[in-house]
Amino acid sequence: MTQKTVFLPAVELVTMTSLELVDFINDVRASKAQLEGLPFPCKKFSKLSHRNFTAKVPKVLGGTCAKFLADVPFTTGQGAVNTRKIYKFPRREACLMAMSYDYDAQAKVFDRMDELEGRVNVNLMDFSKFKDMTVSQMQDRVTQAERFSFEEHGQRGSGLMTQRKKEKRMIASAIDVVGKISQLELPGFDLEVV
Repeated sequence: MTQKTVFLPAVELVTMTSLELVDFINDVRASKAQLEGLPFPCKKFSKLSHRNFTAKVPKVLGGTCAKFLADVPFTTGQGAVNTRKIYKFPRREACLMAMSYDYDAQAKVFDRMDELEGRVNVNLMDFSKFKDMTVSQMQDRVTQAERFSFEEHGQRGSGLMTQRKKEKRMIASAIDVVGKISQLELPGFDLEVV
C-alpha cells in the first residue's frame, strides 16, 4: 500500500499576549457582574491584574512556560519607554490559561484565536463557491478536503466508508476542475475519477 503525501499551506504561528488574555478574562468577569446587577470589580468578580496572571502561568503550564516569555517596550505616563516581561502564547497555551480562570473566557479566547488565524467554520466538502477562488485557494481547499475526508471517514471497516467514497468522487471532480484551470497536477493525488 502506498502512502499519499498531503501538502498543506504553511500557516504562521498566531499568538496572544498575556496582556490580551487578562483583558479577555476581565471582560468576561465584567459581563457576568453586569448580568447579576453587580458593579465590576466587586468581591464576587474581582479584577485580574497582569502580575497575578503571570504568577499563575508556571503553575498551569509548568516548566515549558519560559519559552513563551518576551520583552516588549511600553511607554509610561511620563513618556519614558521601558520594557516589561509578558508571555506570548500559541493557541493551546492561551486556551489552557484562560480555562484555568473561566470556561467562558476559554471560549472567547478560542474564538479570538480562530479569528487571528483567519479560520472560518467552513465545510471543506462544499465546493459551491469554488469558482470564486483563486487557483491556489482551490488547490488548498482540495488538499484540505482530502485530508479531512481521510481522517474523518477513511478508516477501514468504518461505517463511514460509504461517506468517504462519496467524498472521494466530489474531491476527484474538484481536482479535475483545478487541473483543467491550472494545467498542473496536485502533488500527491492521482487524477483518476472514481
